[in-house]
Amino acid sequence: MHDPGSSLVNAAGEYVDPFDADWKERLVVLGGMFATLVVGVTLGLHYANSATKELFGLVPASFFAAGKFLPLWGISETSNFTPYGLGLVIWVMDTCTVLIVVYSLEAFYRFDRLKRGLDKIQRNAGLVLDAYPRIRTGAVVGVVVFVLFPIAGTGAIGGAFLGVLLGLHRFVLIAAVSTGGFLGGMLMAFAASNFAGTLKSIRATQEDPTVKYVIMAVVGLLLVVAFMWLSRVYKRALAAAERRQSDASLNIAAHSSGNGDNHAV
Repeated sequence: MHDPGSSLVNAAGEYVDPFDADWKERLVVLGGMFATLVVGVTLGLHYANSATKELFGLVPASFFAAGKFLPLWGISETSNFTPYGLGLVIWVMDTCTVLIVVYSLEAFYRFDRLKRGLDKIQRNAGLVLDAYPRIRTGAVVGVVVFVLFPIAGTGAIGGAFLGVLLGLHRFVLIAAVSTGGFLGGMLMAFAASNFAGTLKSIRATQEDPTVKYVIMAVVGLLLVVAFMWLSRVYKRALAAAERRQSDASLNIAAHSSGNGDNHAV
């Protein structure tokens, strides 16, 4: 693991520092991002009040729980958004998140509570590289795929740390995470749209509205089961990588101890 801001080696053997940005660049990027969000929310409350207020609930729900499954909410008849609209929300969230991580990470490390959480995410990113070594051979593609995968821990923050450990330049890292967020959001929106089409076809042939809710429940259950299975596979791979790292550390310690005994003799 590394200290934030330290130099890293990329695939070409060149030293890069993904956090090496001056205050002007940070001000322009973060200031422009927050200004855009403020203007967007202000205009939204004026011209699309109901949809904007819905986002106040959907964005935290996506960030802390639903993740890239957010577009499924678009099939609800009470939503102001289509699945593809919520897919774009996922993209904006992931892009804003990676910008904040890249340009503010060093500041976050000054707070003990945040530092502990970030250290854990960074450690898991290292385990991902150990568990899935092929990511190193195609670093940018690996980050994109990692971010678009709908599993807890593979979001923009985890993808940003993964890119940092791979030595990607900040501009490449931002583009990779943003692309992963866009593809992940659109793929889930595509799935949700197909579910919605299926439900509409069934409603057209069935008079009993209960059928619709039963199918929605079954689809939701299948998604939950698939999500849990993928999460178990993901966690199992990380646990195996953690054991390998622990065994390697023990072997190094034993080897060092053995060398010390030999010198003593």
